[in-house]
Amino acid sequence: MTRRSARSPAVHHRALSRLLGNPALRRWLAAALAALTVGGSLHLVLQRPGPGEVPALVAVRDLPVGTVPRAADTELRHLPPDALPAGVLTERPPAGAALAVPVQAGEVLTGADLRGSALLDGLADVVAVYLPVADAAVAQTAGAGDRVDVHSPVDGAVVAREALVLRSTSAQSPGLWVAVDEPTAAALAAARGADPLGTALLVALHAHGPPG
Repeated sequence: MTRRSARSPAVHHRALSRLLGNPALRRWLAAALAALTVGGSLHLVLQRPGPGEVPALVAVRDLPVGTVPRAADTELRHLPPDALPAGVLTERPPAGAALAVPVQAGEVLTGADLRGSALLDGLADVVAVYLPVADAAVAQTAGAGDRVDVHSPVDGAVVAREALVLRSTSAQSPGLWVAVDEPTAAALAAARGADPLGTALLVALHAHGPPG
């Protein structure tokens, strides 16, 4: 009994770590922390930031697909980072950005919740293309503003050169939103079609440096 009891904290710690590593559970925990039920109604409670807490944008009412969140639709809360999903918004989205998914009151908003078309504001003659990647580390490393080369999964040929990364998603479905011209978008679609799983596109990240 003594040896079993001595191991229990470690076992419980590993189990808790696996649970917190689940993106869906982390998102649910973030929503639970961001909202408090009072008298049968859902209310958000404004608190001073606690030690180690970070800002997170939270919906204060149910928001359907296509909604352009207004100031009155969201609140900035401070929550423990371990309970937040990947890509959480820490400030209000750009003006005109619409939701690509429904968001419930009390739920934390992420960059993946926004429609890709909002990412093209200020850019001309390009389209936004989503590239699924097999390795989440790629999506975690590349971020908005980076430039990447995309290689064919068949022969390694460069399909897209110096594509501008608009947004990365690294939670349940890792991938990159990139801005390319229409011919390059067609070439990317053909390259993905050559891969049955559609996730073997090779992405090479360019180093930042002075132009030229």
